[in-house]
Amino acid sequence: MIVQFSIHSSSTCLFQMAVWWCVLFPLFFLTLSCVYPCCASTPGLLQAYSYSLKSTRCTHARVQQLLMRYKEELLDDKQFEDRALGLQTLPSLSTDFYHWLQMKDWERLSAASQALHTFWAHLDMKRKEMEVDKVEQRAAHWMGTRGKDKIPIAQSIHRIQTDLRDLMTKVNFQLMCVNSSSVSPTSPPALTRPVSPSSSHQASSKSLWNSRLEGYVILRDLERYLTKLARDFILLKTKHSGPPGTQPSGR
Repeated sequence: MIVQFSIHSSSTCLFQMAVWWCVLFPLFFLTLSCVYPCCASTPGLLQAYSYSLKSTRCTHARVQQLLMRYKEELLDDKQFEDRALGLQTLPSLSTDFYHWLQMKDWERLSAASQALHTFWAHLDMKRKEMEVDKVEQRAAHWMGTRGKDKIPIAQSIHRIQTDLRDLMTKVNFQLMCVNSSSVSPTSPPALTRPVSPSSSHQASSKSLWNSRLEGYVILRDLERYLTKLARDFILLKTKHSGPPGTQPSGR
């Protein structure tokens, strides 16, 4: 009798657990869809890609404006252009079109995350160099006397870095949604090349012109890369939008 009672109790408990599981399991995913919409549905991913595309375009516009100002104030030529210049430590901008089309979503987002980290690190290194460059500060002051006061270029670079960090957060979160990646959206980017006190002393012996050309290359390639990144998000949106009749409203 006791054994029968135990079995009956066990069956009752299992039945109650099954009922609670049927109730709580859908609620769990409903909560996920509210907190992390991009992980829960294709429309959520589509919205996330739309936000990233908007952020990319806004950042591109700011970089473009800063590049024009950089050339005018530090290179004394607003129309300066030298495509022969480059830095091997920057991401490559050349892409095979067929390979680009065939990339998986996680590959595309992973490459974007790494490239944004690299540009952030280069900007950080250049900004720190400029903050101790008295010539740049005098140039900014001189330009300010010709009109309204301007924000120092080093400070403008810092603002671009903030934009890039925000964009990295979006990309890394989408990467986790797509591939359950362990990349942390808030982890600070690592420098792509070491910056030591000795290299800082070497920078002082390096010609000021070469240092400024290096900053020009970083901003120029970043501006071109953001154009490419915008195309990536347009492609991701197109892949997840589905047929025209099934596109979610309010986009």
